[in-house]
Amino acid sequence: MSSVTLSLLANQLDAPLLCDDAALTGLAIDSRQVKPGDLFAAIEGATVNGNDFIDAAIANGAAAVISKQSVAQPIPSLQVESVEKACADFGLLMRQSTSAKVVGITGSAGKTTAKAFVEQICVRAGATVATLGNQNNELGVPLTLARLASDPEFAVVEMGAAQRGDIAYLTGMARPEIVVLLNALEAHLGRFGSVETIVETKGEILDGLTSDSIAVLNADQPHLDVWKNRAQPASIITFGRSPEADVRCLETVSKGFEGTSLTFAIRGARYSVELAIPGTAGVMNALAAAAVGVGLALEHDKIIEGLVALSPVDGRGKTLHLGRGIRLVDDSYNASPSSVTAAISVLATTPAPRTAVLGDMLELGDGAVDYHREVGRHLADCGVERLLSVGSLARHFGDVSGIQAEHFSDVNALIARKPEFAANETILVKGSRGVQLDQFVDNLSASVGVTPC
Repeated sequence: MSSVTLSLLANQLDAPLLCDDAALTGLAIDSRQVKPGDLFAAIEGATVNGNDFIDAAIANGAAAVISKQSVAQPIPSLQVESVEKACADFGLLMRQSTSAKVVGITGSAGKTTAKAFVEQICVRAGATVATLGNQNNELGVPLTLARLASDPEFAVVEMGAAQRGDIAYLTGMARPEIVVLLNALEAHLGRFGSVETIVETKGEILDGLTSDSIAVLNADQPHLDVWKNRAQPASIITFGRSPEADVRCLETVSKGFEGTSLTFAIRGARYSVELAIPGTAGVMNALAAAAVGVGLALEHDKIIEGLVALSPVDGRGKTLHLGRGIRLVDDSYNASPSSVTAAISVLATTPAPRTAVLGDMLELGDGAVDYHREVGRHLADCGVERLLSVGSLARHFGDVSGIQAEHFSDVNALIARKPEFAANETILVKGSRGVQLDQFVDNLSASVGVTPC
């Protein structure tokens, strides 16, 4: 078990150590999740003040506390200007203390699924730490890096961005040997203003790579050459459908929301796998993960085993089998034009009747209405029988769809309506997180009942 001392962190922060030293083997920002040996970060949030939970953290075994305030309790502590900065520095120090191979992953869409694929591959070759859930921001990445105290062989770190500079900041903390850049799409366009800015921001993960680094890049993206140049002098491994890709998709057969049969090649060697993750996005994430396995020089059979092992999780394409043969596809965690379009395409491969429950696609900027109308056109082209739209923007799915449509102002209105579904119907639920369509998934599952598969 590795550790970072409080005195070393104090030196990094140029903060005085006015107490006994402590060996720290973890980091927590929630007192309920504190484990013995953890550093508790008392973050002052908009609604919750971590300083109010220092006693609870100590009771759970915290070894030290960092806070903007002076800590009165008898425990090793540091008073710092920024608790968030202290967390980042702690993560960096833990990163510097480990010999783990670190994989960093970013992109506009697919990060969490790609991370999960890579984790499944790596655990078959050695102990692995990976981002929990989508803890991919300036607090989530330090929490992941803090878990390197367990001395794993591999670490898989997901990185997200809310603005320019975020990926550079997180990459500087995680210092990955292998970086994965999945894509740059219109997701969060409202924050960034243009796809070009998204390309630039996601590309920050490539800055500072050395000749010993590896960059895994999407060969199908129009920005490939830009990213290749930016990644120099790192080695490049590409993935995608392009004939030039090192890890290349050769053939796919959709099994609807049950998954995809994928045939692909790793530098000419041909393999076939049955993926439980549906759709084009699942295929691309699997190819990216396989490319990471190549970069880590793992045996190909371990790569295949890892790809086959992953199943969808709640909110990210998981199929729930309800009473009367109804299939409820819970893809409620997030939505962008490309991901919604892809999900509708999978829905179109399933037998009728079919209903799309679609919520607002948020953070799309000035073109938001047009993006919703384009998805509506795709919905009509795919022949989906019914649309239930939720949210002020989502009503525009129905502007041009020409299908049976009913609109709801919010998820509570949808739940109150208690829409009826036919036996053997397939229901796709997808929308931005802020629409909270997961509440509809929970309500429908409870009212109709989930049956064993």
